[in-house]
Amino acid sequence: MGQIEDAERTAEFQDVLQQESDLTSEYGVLRCTGLISVSARTEDHLEEAVSAIEQAAVQASCETRRLVGQQAQAFGVAALPLCRVV
Repeated sequence: MGQIEDAERTAEFQDVLQQESDLTSEYGVLRCTGLISVSARTEDHLEEAVSAIEQAAVQASCETRRLVGQQAQAFGVAALPLCRVV
């Protein structure tokens, strides 16, 4: 049809085909959740510690999400891993 094939679209299409193949082979997409508790003596130290952890997570290709005020819910999800969404 006279269209130039885009390498990014080709790679994305191959990823979709691989995921479909994995799903039909009973391998699904796996997601892991890790919860990190951070404490400090002052709010400034707390912010510095959280920033350092977030930077390390970015370098490790991990997504971070702050759960301020949701400690009880997060603890319940971590202690009882019953496929709950945080």
